[in-house]
Amino acid sequence: MEYARYGNTFVESTQVTKFFFKITFTFPHEFLSIYMQFRLTLRPVNRQTLVPFNYAYRLSGFIYSVLADADKQYADFLHEQGYEYSSTRRFKLFTFSDLIMPNVRVDVRAGGMWVNSPYIEWVVSFYVDQAAQRFIMGLFQNQRCVIASPRHRAEFIVERVESVPMEIRSQTVQLKTLSPVVIAEKDKRGMDQYLHPADEQFGPLLVSNLLAKYASVQPVIPVGVLPDDGLATTSLTYQLLPNPGRNAAQRDAAQPKSRLLTIKEGSREETRIKGYYGFNFELSGTTELLELAVLAGVGRYNAEGFGAVGIVEAKPIFGKPDFPSSP
Repeated sequence: MEYARYGNTFVESTQVTKFFFKITFTFPHEFLSIYMQFRLTLRPVNRQTLVPFNYAYRLSGFIYSVLADADKQYADFLHEQGYEYSSTRRFKLFTFSDLIMPNVRVDVRAGGMWVNSPYIEWVVSFYVDQAAQRFIMGLFQNQRCVIASPRHRAEFIVERVESVPMEIRSQTVQLKTLSPVVIAEKDKRGMDQYLHPADEQFGPLLVSNLLAKYASVQPVIPVGVLPDDGLATTSLTYQLLPNPGRNAAQRDAAQPKSRLLTIKEGSREETRIKGYYGFNFELSGTTELLELAVLAGVGRYNAEGFGAVGIVEAKPIFGKPDFPSSP
């Protein structure tokens, strides 16, 4: 029997006709073995386009609006509810990269970055089944993406949407950051302390977060309980990889960099957070968890544009197949 899921609610697939791209499972649960990220090519509408520094939250809103045009109920579910791990922790299970802007010119006084190329790129990924991935891919084609703030308005047309299909057949992958990764722990005052990728608690907290995401989509695991069916914390490991570079200057330039950004700027929920980017790391674990990391993102604030990663290299259990790299 095939079912479709909204949160912790499941209905028979025969009851689902209007809403096409719900998350679907076949019991016993089977995970994706082939997944894809989307690479979007965006064309600036105006010759002079300034993208504000805190653009990620606007891109998140653009994604919700595109989904709502096709299925408002699903978009509302993601935005208002998400997949529940506990009463205080819910996950949206999608993420996206920084805008990839060649030759960008930073203008601190203007509060943004001037686009100096005819096209820019953007990578988006969803933790959904293959049919839904292909459907969502079509939704973005020819859309107008507006990044607006009180001081700025940048408009782009989505000229092209490409799928980047990949398979994970190994239990170890090397990943690169496509947007800053946010990992934090509470101090004695209950305030978030944002951790460097080399901090000894960075790996355990990243792993715990990923396991909570996994538990949020398991129908047989009680809310708030981490899975223990062979997916215990010890089965998933994190390792920060050495910086590439032939000399000390190149290695220093490749050190993880921090970025302090504001989400929900100008609202009552305005929050300043710090993430780290520009580093590679290795995850070892089951293919289910590795797929989840790439599709849903790692760390916190994934739906706001943090924690997007791409595959650098996969280490197979036997042999060494040639895996395509992510964008």
